Amino acid sequence: MKKRIIYSVLLILTVLTSSCESWLDVDPRTKVKSDDLFETEAGFKDALIGAYTLMKAEALYGRELTYGFIDAVTGPYAAYNNKVYNEVAQWKYLTSTPVRAQIDAMWSKMYNMLANVNNLLDNIDKRQSVFTGDNYNIIKGEALGLRAYIHFDLLRLFASAADLNKEAIPYVKNLQIEVPHVYTGKEVLALLNEDIKNALTCLEKDPIREGKLKDVSGDGFMNARQMRVNYFAVKALQARVAMWGDDLETAKAAAGEILEIADDIFPWVTTSSISATEDKDRDFTFSTEHIFALNVKDLKDLANTWFLTSGNSQQLYCQNYTMQQWYEIGRGNAVGGNDYRVNYIMKQQETGSKDYVIRKYYQPDNYKADYAKRLPMIRRSEMAYIMAECLMGVDNDKALGYLNEVRRHRGIDSDLTDASKLRDELTKEYAKEFLAEGQLFYYCKRNELAKFPYGYQSATEDNVYVLPKPDNEIEFGDYYTTDNTK
Repeated sequence: MKKRIIYSVLLILTVLTSSCESWLDVDPRTKVKSDDLFETEAGFKDALIGAYTLMKAEALYGRELTYGFIDAVTGPYAAYNNKVYNEVAQWKYLTSTPVRAQIDAMWSKMYNMLANVNNLLDNIDKRQSVFTGDNYNIIKGEALGLRAYIHFDLLRLFASAADLNKEAIPYVKNLQIEVPHVYTGKEVLALLNEDIKNALTCLEKDPIREGKLKDVSGDGFMNARQMRVNYFAVKALQARVAMWGDDLETAKAAAGEILEIADDIFPWVTTSSISATEDKDRDFTFSTEHIFALNVKDLKDLANTWFLTSGNSQQLYCQNYTMQQWYEIGRGNAVGGNDYRVNYIMKQQETGSKDYVIRKYYQPDNYKADYAKRLPMIRRSEMAYIMAECLMGVDNDKALGYLNEVRRHRGIDSDLTDASKLRDELTKEYAKEFLAEGQLFYYCKRNELAKFPYGYQSATEDNVYVLPKPDNEIEFGDYYTTDNTK
């Protein structure tokens, strides 16, 4: 097993070698390694796990696309002690060299990850005979789901949401040398839906559909389905994509399918597990509700570096005043007085400014294994929010019902009743629920909100919502003529 893991890592390192002049440099040595790796089912498993490993890099979901860059843009952090994130919060995409470097790294590493996924997909059909049981379909389905997941976030970051007819991003479906074709937003959505449809077909026999989150039999490959792109994760992605394309019926159907089984497979966090006396027994990320999460082995070090070390020049914390606004606490506002998300996930400093430390990713010593090392990618609560948004103006009582259900499971005992405030309340919920997870930016962009919650600057696609593509993509993209949909 060790040899296979080392081999897959070598493949990844080779695939990551790229240059401006070519989309991906592939030499004969790379091809040999690919052929060797994909001679066995174990090789395909290693290649898939390797893709998840790339996904967890700090330049991607290990930081920048969760609690780092993409959250700092929305302004929750008192980032004055962190020069780079302070400039991110001021949207200095073009004037700050460190900020531009972050953006360029996100673009290149996401496409590098896609190259690895496509390398797997390029080989899997012609090697179908090496697979046992349902592993061919499971691995292919996960890879297709990953390809859609990464492309969708590229679309949400680097393309217009207001005009889907505008040129958007490349959608790459093969490991290739040429600079890929750039599609419009509508064309990207169509390609996303194609990959999602095929992924769902492949994952029809995913054990998670029978409520099996763990299976330690055999080599353990089917263990921890919540930590991989499972059937319901692809369904949730389908709901996200449909919302982006304003296809509310598809979004409602996809989110509804998940919510129908959620009590059995993705149950709400219990009061006892979030309010446990000892930190090691406290479920800081509400892990039972994760539809898809990443297992990040160095999450303890990351949390210590970015959130928990007081006085650290990199620390991201939240100002007292900001938290009072976001979570509706203090100054006579009782709405958030019992909110788990602030009472148990945040910790107010006892002296000085009494700012708040975020403990969502805190990994105490002897932390309960079921809670440890989890970085949430998609939550059950988001599906409830999507249902509420789809029902606005159609059935406001049901829309309020979905919002109130989440609020009750966050300790808020006062139900919303005023339908005229549905949009405002939903926006507040996104801010509260997804702090340090990155989803607020996408929600605000999709709805063309002029300001982030309690923000002061005016947000537009020109100054904040559409990230600049790397200069080399702009320079060389004009010369690409090959269709990449085959």
